[in-house]
Amino acid sequence: MTQERTDPPPTPRQQRAEDRRAAAALPYSPADGSRWGAGTALVVLAITLALLVVLRIVLPAILGDTQLADLILWTVFYGGILVAMGVVCKRLGTGSWVTDFGLQFRWFDVFIGLGSAIGIRLVAGMIDGVVITLMGGTPKSNMAPPAPEIGWVILNSVIAVAIVAPFCEELLFRGLLLRGFRNTVLRGRSTGAVRGGAATPSTSRRRAAAVVSVGVSALLFAAVHLYEGWGSPVTMVTLGLSILVLGIVNGVYAATTKRLGPGIWTHVWFNGMAAATVIATAMS
Repeated sequence: MTQERTDPPPTPRQQRAEDRRAAAALPYSPADGSRWGAGTALVVLAITLALLVVLRIVLPAILGDTQLADLILWTVFYGGILVAMGVVCKRLGTGSWVTDFGLQFRWFDVFIGLGSAIGIRLVAGMIDGVVITLMGGTPKSNMAPPAPEIGWVILNSVIAVAIVAPFCEELLFRGLLLRGFRNTVLRGRSTGAVRGGAATPSTSRRRAAAVVSVGVSALLFAAVHLYEGWGSPVTMVTLGLSILVLGIVNGVYAATTKRLGPGIWTHVWFNGMAAATVIATAMS
């Protein structure tokens, strides 16, 4: 009589490795415990944009067009984004910003971001050339001229533009909005749809989630930046198309790597190049 051979149970380390392999096979599966989707993401976006409108009306009326008003504006606005993300993560998510939004970095993300930002800037230059040929006129910068005092330049033209804005905007658009639309598409409304990551989504559903989440988040990202070129149609078109390219690239990074690191660094370099150009022009 032969005795059946039973394999020993996996060690905790082996089980974690197996779980990572299983998760990697489903790059668009909503995290267990995540109860938010496109609706929640759009509500957060609407609230943060309403906050921005209020700040842009109230602060100049009280403080005038000053560097202090700009400092308070970006501090309160981006702080509001972080608070909103924290509420979603705590009440409707897993409680982990890594799991819910993909807030994770690797050492090589900085180099991916640098190469991507240079490529996007080159594409943006070609877009500008085509748009100017078709529409005429000259696009204006969407950045305000830097202050003469070095302290305000560091705060409002470097830290705000090249560090805080990329971090918070990527969290909002690629962390919350992209994943919100992805979750909604995957879960669907039918009985057999994926819910809570408990079942395997079909290939067609995963493809739809990829296209919709990356595309819609990039379009919204570009749309909310159009006010920066208000009054100049050629600026709005060139700015909108350039920001759209940035949004698509960062969306693809977020969807394929499941991390915000590459997109945040791309955004940092992209904004940093623009800020450096404006500062250098003002100094010359």
